[in-house]
Amino acid sequence: MKGGAPKGRGFVMRIQSDKIMIHEQKKNIRQIRWLIFWVMISITVVTLAIDAVFSFLPRPTPNLNYIRMAVTHILAVFIPLIIFFKIRNPKSQKINFRLNKIPLNQILVIILLAIAGQFIMAVLEVPMRMLLQNILNIPTVAPRNITELIFGILSIAILPVILEEILFRGVIFGGTENQSRAFALMFSMFAFALLHSNVFSFLGYIFLGIMTVMVMLRSNSLYAAIIFHFINNLTALMIQYLSYMEVVNNQMVIWLFLGAVIVFILMIFIFKNITPNAEKSKSKNSMPLLLRNIFSIPIILCIIISVVMQYFRFFT
Repeated sequence: MKGGAPKGRGFVMRIQSDKIMIHEQKKNIRQIRWLIFWVMISITVVTLAIDAVFSFLPRPTPNLNYIRMAVTHILAVFIPLIIFFKIRNPKSQKINFRLNKIPLNQILVIILLAIAGQFIMAVLEVPMRMLLQNILNIPTVAPRNITELIFGILSIAILPVILEEILFRGVIFGGTENQSRAFALMFSMFAFALLHSNVFSFLGYIFLGIMTVMVMLRSNSLYAAIIFHFINNLTALMIQYLSYMEVVNNQMVIWLFLGAVIVFILMIFIFKNITPNAEKSKSKNSMPLLLRNIFSIPIILCIIISVVMQYFRFFT
């Protein structure tokens, strides 16, 4: 009996430790859900305020739109993230940010993957963009000179990319993957598409969310996701600029897309062969976990806000 007592105490301690861990996991994901909600609220308030100011200005120029995007990300993403880390309990469950260096050969493949991926992403968005331009008569604003291109790079390809990757692939994915990596992927991807509040680019955001998580896991580095996202956005900007300058025409874009598909498949194969196998996560039924979190109060509120914003943006 005396020999069995310590084992009994050890078993009880393990049970208590497991309960504490489960409690911390639930608390952690609850904090992340409310972070998503407050980012959505911030984006909505800042967007409405900027739109009110811009309503007194003439037709929006690319630079005004780039300034709008930069201000929105600073006020609606950067500040909520700072507050989140300030009020977060130091004893809270650790977030895996994967701030690891990447070999040069991986960086080169990620760059080619991102360039080719942008063409695939653009094709996924074509049906909705045609609706946006032809039915709703909302034009796409492209950079028309080098100054506007530089503004676009700063406000679309640098600032938002860094902040969004910290939020979506760092905090949201890195803070939930200990429950289930499949759940973390789907939830971070859903949040990424939701917070952009753009139904016309929904499929593109899903594709981008999958690719950034994939390169991050294979390289075990958040920097890989940042590089992919940066090059992806930069490629989109360059295509818009070159199209405006009439350097690239529609026929050329078709050939570029066909070449991009080949390059994309080839780079996926190479990337998987030059990166170590991603560690396997615990096998869990992720769908019930995903549904529980999507149908939580803060996420439902985010969905309602997004739908309302879409309605007022396109139909009023």
